[in-house]
Amino acid sequence: ALSEAAPPGTVIALVRVTDRDSGKNGQLQCRVLGGGGGPGAIPFTLEENYDNFYTVVTDRPLDREAQDEYNVTIVARDGGNPPLNSTKSFSVRILDENDN
Repeated sequence: ALSEAAPPGTVIALVRVTDRDSGKNGQLQCRVLGGGGGPGAIPFTLEENYDNFYTVVTDRPLDREAQDEYNVTIVARDGGNPPLNSTKSFSVRILDENDN
């Protein structure tokens, strides 16, 4: 759960991705599905830290009255040919704050 008063840049999760392959097959790219800031986009983004660790952070203010829960899906894709991918999802519930 996350307060709707949480400022942009608030970390909501730490994610680690691994791939046992080597070379291009072991190089990973990760992204949050539905992110990117367009209409209907979820208010979260993925920031790469180091050694295949990523943080999921808020990228804009939250409004519980507009939406009280989000399903966040992270996709990890390797550099192989053809590329293989894996997804994991989790829910983020938005808690109400007094707006007055």
